[in-house]
Amino acid sequence: MKTLWLLAALAATGGCGVAAEKPPRNPALASETLVWAGLDFSKVRMIGAGAFNDPDAIFPHMLNSWNNLFLHERISHVEKETNKRVVVDIGGVTEVNKTATPTQVITSPGPDDVIDKSHLTTRDIAEAVKSYKLDSKSGLGVVFIADRFVRVNKAAEGAVYVVGFDVASREVVFSQREVSKPSGIGFRNYWFRVIKNAEGALRQCR
Repeated sequence: MKTLWLLAALAATGGCGVAAEKPPRNPALASETLVWAGLDFSKVRMIGAGAFNDPDAIFPHMLNSWNNLFLHERISHVEKETNKRVVVDIGGVTEVNKTATPTQVITSPGPDDVIDKSHLTTRDIAEAVKSYKLDSKSGLGVVFIADRFVRVNKAAEGAVYVVGFDVASREVVFSQREVSKPSGIGFRNYWFRVIKNAEGALRQCR
């Protein structure tokens, strides 16, 4: 019985007499400033027959509209979620969004064009973060990288990566994929709901 108790105690402490230590927090998380880098749609896929009927209007007009809507309506919510002062620095993301094209609309979905899968890798996210031209030189940066908006047979969901990074080193501090259902009146508000729903992941910035 004593031997079993010792084995259980060792397992609970990682095999030694000292509890396993948590990995250290990235110093950028302690920053009082959050650098809002914007909504990156440069790699988004919009999937579904008839769901994205006017791609020429989406790219780039709607991408800019979503970014502007976030600035006007959501920055105060970001400050509340993170307990940080927000500095807006979206010039870099605005530039990369210009590279998005109507070819990112997929009207004939295949087996991989579902919400449960992602075409973005950790390397894609790291490279995106490094590519942004920011005026800010330090602090905790946050960007929402849109993965995919899917509407097939009237069932719709969207996926967005909420990414935090060290502005100085461009090291990714966290990356969390958030999936939710869109809602609202009009194309802009309907899919913007997915962006709003992802804001809960910002609590890890505290």
